[in-house]
Amino acid sequence: MDTKHIAALLNYAATVDSRIRRTMADNQQAAATIRTWAEALVDVPATADEAGWNAAHAVRRYYEQHRDDRSARFRAVEPHDLLAAWAGHRVELMNRHTDPIPAADPDDVAAYRAEIVGTRTAVATGQQRPAAYRAIDPTGQQRLAALTAVLGTQPGAMPAQVRDELGRIGIGARRTRFPEYAVECPHPTCRAAQRQPCKAPSGRELRDHTHDKRQTAYTERLTARQTDVAA
Repeated sequence: MDTKHIAALLNYAATVDSRIRRTMADNQQAAATIRTWAEALVDVPATADEAGWNAAHAVRRYYEQHRDDRSARFRAVEPHDLLAAWAGHRVELMNRHTDPIPAADPDDVAAYRAEIVGTRTAVATGQQRPAAYRAIDPTGQQRLAALTAVLGTQPGAMPAQVRDELGRIGIGARRTRFPEYAVECPHPTCRAAQRQPCKAPSGRELRDHTHDKRQTAYTERLTARQTDVAA
């Protein structure tokens, strides 16, 4: 953010905090505060639509006092509050990101690596949406289609053997949208149990995606089971 962004942000904060309002009422003090904030938050964007980030929303959340946090009662919002909010948001972005295959020639190691680093930097700075690719297991899809065909011929409840097979390939977890719920999440900051959604470092449940490490663990389990069956 630059000084214009900071001035707008502090003016917004002044609408809900009289302490900020008094600071901004003195021109000399306001100018000094704006310069200090701009230096501290130079790497934090004011808005980043691709990343779903807005610094004004972060200020508002500070004053909403989430999870019984009463900091706002004792002090006005400070630059480190914005730094912490952006850092947490950036971690979530990178947890959702899967490196797409670079367009560069794999034999050109420097260009290949530079493209990966550039994409990650763009995501981490809010300039680009995280790229999320969900692996599709062809064999698992074929088995699911066969099971669905069997279900269509059954007049009553789901046959036990079909239900068991669905469970083995990950269908029937609490939310079938994410079959990887069938395994625990190995991500170090999550460790969600089976059938439970992944969580962000803040403890918030992830409703629209799961961690890459969990997807990988689920795929590896499917591959191992299919290998055992083939053997």
